[in-house]
Amino acid sequence: MTQPSANPLGDVASFHAVFFEETDEHLAAIEEVLLRLDLAAPAAEDLNAIFRAAHSIKGSSVMLGFSEIGALTHVMENLLDSLRKGERALAQRDVDAMLRAGDVVKMQVAFRRGALDEPPDMRAVEAELKELAESGARAAAQARFYSVRLGPLADPIDESELEKMLAGLDEMGTVLRRDVRNFPGGDIRFDVLLAAAEADLRSVLSLVVASELIDVARADGAEGTRVEAAASAAQESVAEDAGFDVFVDPHTLRGRRSSDRPESAPGDAERYGRRESDRQPHGMQADASWIRVKVEKIDRLVNLVGELVITEAMLAQQYGNPDNDLRQGELTGLRDLARHTRNLQDAVMSIRMVPISAVFSRLPRLARELSQRLGKEVEVRITGEATELDRSLIEKITDPLTHLVRNAIDHGLETPEARVAAGKPRCGVVSVGARQRGENVVIEVRDDGHGLDRERILACAAERGIAVAPGASDQEVWQLIFEPGFSTAGSVTEVSGRGVGMDVVRRNIQLLRGNVELASRAGEGTTVTVSVPLTLAIIEAMTVAVSGETYALPLASVLEVRRVRADEIRGVAGQGLTLRVRDDYLPVQTLGKGDIAVIVEADGARAALLVDELVGQQQIVVKSLETNFRRVPGISGATIMGDGKVALILDIAHTVSQADRASRVRH
Repeated sequence: MTQPSANPLGDVASFHAVFFEETDEHLAAIEEVLLRLDLAAPAAEDLNAIFRAAHSIKGSSVMLGFSEIGALTHVMENLLDSLRKGERALAQRDVDAMLRAGDVVKMQVAFRRGALDEPPDMRAVEAELKELAESGARAAAQARFYSVRLGPLADPIDESELEKMLAGLDEMGTVLRRDVRNFPGGDIRFDVLLAAAEADLRSVLSLVVASELIDVARADGAEGTRVEAAASAAQESVAEDAGFDVFVDPHTLRGRRSSDRPESAPGDAERYGRRESDRQPHGMQADASWIRVKVEKIDRLVNLVGELVITEAMLAQQYGNPDNDLRQGELTGLRDLARHTRNLQDAVMSIRMVPISAVFSRLPRLARELSQRLGKEVEVRITGEATELDRSLIEKITDPLTHLVRNAIDHGLETPEARVAAGKPRCGVVSVGARQRGENVVIEVRDDGHGLDRERILACAAERGIAVAPGASDQEVWQLIFEPGFSTAGSVTEVSGRGVGMDVVRRNIQLLRGNVELASRAGEGTTVTVSVPLTLAIIEAMTVAVSGETYALPLASVLEVRRVRADEIRGVAGQGLTLRVRDDYLPVQTLGKGDIAVIVEADGARAALLVDELVGQQQIVVKSLETNFRRVPGISGATIMGDGKVALILDIAHTVSQADRASRVRH
């Protein structure tokens, strides 16, 4: 008996998953290009790139039954087609409408994924796109088609002059079907769609050839329709190549997707989202030898490798004792196990690393919308977007970084008029950069605005009853900004002024075992520096003993270790116990009764922790205490040591802030 044939579509859910991911990438590419478009002279390749991405979304959504997505992207296609043909000039309203359309498509995808309970209302944005597309069609209806022949040529036309002339006609209308035979005896033929009179066309052509070599024929009626249809068919064939089909081989599909990503236009960098790193050359495709893996599978692999690291540490501690009589082969096996475990750990952790561009790519859109709302001119410069972070950190760093950029634009940058009065360019600059420094990633958000107002901050502190030492340094004054509810905004707006901001940023960064630092100069701007570890799963740690228990301190926070005498720890009036380290007096946190001081730093502040004994330095696998027990102030997590015992990981930021706060209260 013949078995029924398998479903040709296979698992529909898997096709949906591919479509959702493809659509996310296409929408991100569309937004990036829209934000860098030059309204005065948009690059043809940029418009084509947006068209191809929208066409791919439309084709796939229709095939998979997502008709509402297909309908909206189809209208967007019509507008883009009108712009590509030069039927109307690109305007700010076009860019705004397409950005809003992209937002609606994102919500439609979220609804189809099950992340939204109700589908978005797309009627308003669809009506706006239709209106804009139809205005281009009306303009095209008033244009005339001309067939042009220049020649026969006695001598070749200067190439630069010829290109300048054709570019000028492209700005006036649309040049179609070029046939350039620029040599003695040859000719130049092309069709052009213009809303200008024939006399205007001839005046442009006479700039490169004598009037007697110019032959212009009106392509009215059927001929005009033929020319327009030929042009549309040529453009449509290019667009069709960019789409993908449900039955395309996955490797072909991924390779095609990488080639669909729009490239940078030549010339000056764009105002929103300027990147100073090198871009991939045009036409170069990314390597398609990769596969998609669910995040849950990677997380499980990381957990298993973590358990392997713990097991290897246990074996090393159990059999690595000099008293054990191990044969040479057994010792070699232990060393090989340690080496292979470390290599496997590095390889698995690298799988979780993703470029920070996943966060940075959102910032140009944020800057554009916020600057329009505030009446400011802003240029965002991005560097280091290829710097990699653990995937879990990427998700958690997004909100704090977004808030810092909002602050830079809202509080940091002046209005164009104020900048001109201060002798600055009208357009303010917000620079966002990332770089790796050891086991940490450092992110800087810098603006060239007016800088922090020391007197205003001190006045706000006085109003809130916050005591500040008379000779406090600028760095100490800047720390007041991180106080809960602290705000220097004169009024509450939809952007700022509610006192909910920098304290939340610092708290969120501290939860990632990172720190935040501020630097500012009056009239020159403010720099916020955020440092976070590369990964939260496995870290280098220093282990110490306190009252018979083992604790772990993240090595990135440890500055130095020193043995101290009892007479070196002194009580200072108003500051409690302090330890003099060179020319500075550090607050002391007595964890044990020993004479070993571990100098640690967090958020620009330092403290000395007294412990009984140093145990060693090693990599540890971080386990969430909150997930398995509950949140404990001063403890950021736990780990399993080589002897099988649990060691708590100290929250250095909390410990240092407690010591600093106690010192200030006593003062």
